[in-house]
Amino acid sequence: MKKQLIAITAFFLLVFPSLAFGASTNFGVAGALATVDASGTETTSAGDSGTANTNSGQTNNANIFIGSVYAEFESDWNAFTLGVEWTPGTADVSDNVKTRTDTETSVTGTTAASDSSREFKAQAEVENFMQTYAEVNVVDNLFIRASIAQIDVNTTETKSSNGGSYGNDTLDGVGYGVGFKGDLAFGNNLGYKLYYENINFDTLSLTSTGNSVTAETNKITADLDIETLKLAVSYKF
Repeated sequence: MKKQLIAITAFFLLVFPSLAFGASTNFGVAGALATVDASGTETTSAGDSGTANTNSGQTNNANIFIGSVYAEFESDWNAFTLGVEWTPGTADVSDNVKTRTDTETSVTGTTAASDSSREFKAQAEVENFMQTYAEVNVVDNLFIRASIAQIDVNTTETKSSNGGSYGNDTLDGVGYGVGFKGDLAFGNNLGYKLYYENINFDTLSLTSTGNSVTAETNKITADLDIETLKLAVSYKF
């Protein structure tokens, strides 16, 4: 979807100004308080004589401050707006590092059984949060917003001994929001937006590599949602 998102954004930036009579071009910055909700499940392989093990968990990381920049075109028709927004930087999905201790009973290429204990530490971070969005006023300065989004999820687990590890992935999402927008009285060509938005991302699915038993892998699935309360200020050309 990344190529599609870039193509849609380019279309907005190049074509929309020629179609929208009375449109303004707005460039702005925004600050938001965000909440990251995540839940996930890891399923370990059963092996030759064992049983599969499933571990689940969830986290709610609230009051994360994030900043973003955006560019948009706003028409005179119900303030209909098309734009793109980018949030730089990274944020941890959880406040705490997750830790688990496993006992290794076999290693590929070794005939003797083992009972070594291994500690796993797991964490994930998100970065490169990008949105392409549309907004329209419904009553006076009250507007609704819809967006398509992408975000990179980086697993930062620390494996020990012969344990496997997971890679990174990019997730697509859909967002909906509602808020107020208008012009600031104390500045020429300055506008503001105050709104709430909820973004639901596709399910993350990863399979481990580098396990001690090469034919066995572990799998994780996770759901990620981001809620934001955002204040934005723009300059209108």
